[in-house]
Amino acid sequence: MNRTVKIKKIFEENKEKGRYIAYLEDSPFYPDGKGGQLGDRGKIDEARILEVTKDSVVIDKYLEIGNYTYKINEERREDISKQHTAQHILSAAFEEVASIKTLSFRMDNEYSTIDLDREFIDVQIFKKAETLSNEIIARCIKVEEIITSIEDIKNYKLRKPLSQKISGDVRLIKIGDFDTSACGGFHVKNTGNINLIKILNSEKIKGNLTRVYFVAGTRALNDYSKKDRIFQKISQKLTSGIDELEKKIENIIEENKESRNKIRKISEYAAFYLANELKKDAILINNKKVIYCEKENEAADFLYKYVDLEEYILCIYDGESKTITIFSKVINCKDFIEKLKKQKSLQGGGSQIRGNIKGDLKKEELLKELELYN
Repeated sequence: MNRTVKIKKIFEENKEKGRYIAYLEDSPFYPDGKGGQLGDRGKIDEARILEVTKDSVVIDKYLEIGNYTYKINEERREDISKQHTAQHILSAAFEEVASIKTLSFRMDNEYSTIDLDREFIDVQIFKKAETLSNEIIARCIKVEEIITSIEDIKNYKLRKPLSQKISGDVRLIKIGDFDTSACGGFHVKNTGNINLIKILNSEKIKGNLTRVYFVAGTRALNDYSKKDRIFQKISQKLTSGIDELEKKIENIIEENKESRNKIRKISEYAAFYLANELKKDAILINNKKVIYCEKENEAADFLYKYVDLEEYILCIYDGESKTITIFSKVINCKDFIEKLKKQKSLQGGGSQIRGNIKGDLKKEELLKELELYN
């Protein structure tokens, strides 16, 4: 049996991008962002649904007012159901193992997040919450949808108190004796349908909270496959087994640090001799000795150590970043750069003895400006 929906009004939002807002009568589509959840996608006639609000959709083709058959992307709904039930389980697990409450939830196309009311969470708590979550999945617990009245809500042990704004009947999602929460979103019928929950990472956010990123179901399996491919490639490149990778990478990092230190010492040594050569070619402008050089290697980064800034104006041009760095106590570098910025289309700034100029400024132009600067 074909399902139909009626378009009451339609407006052109952006014809060039193929976006039309259609207002529906009794919309069958779940809105984007409601309860932190992703919304429905699918088709109305041959028009693809791009966005969903409470009573309208954004579609990619113009349709006349009238009745149309529609299709909902059930595969997407199934994925949303897994992510949403996974969130209930993971939030309940954090409460179970460490009395940490979930303050908000958001689902994205790639991952989902929960914000927890704790600033610092030990790594062992993450492990325990993830392990408990997957134990609940493995037990294949029935997920029940219960419709109850506000008066009878006291008969259920809710993880999160019901909002005072809610009135009328309430929809509860009950996962055995593990969790019961009021929710209007999509959910699986059995925890076993989720297959797997994986915490990806976490970060501190404003308000002394911790944001946890996670995936579930096919998303978790895809994440595992992706990381496994990466590990296999790294393993092949480093000619090491997976179990040896961590130690091998630590050794490479340590060797790299040692190499960088050696390069630094060599560069400083080279800078000493380079500075002496550059002093011989210093340009005299209005009794100002100017050294101008183009950066060819890291030695240029240490030149300022071996040039007397009380006597010279050192200008180093980096062709890669199109930046000129000026070191000197002969002039006020900050003031000089600020005046340059007003005269030319340049960026930059700095301190009295060091500054950077970014933009199209030729050597001759710079020398001319130094000549005019008092």
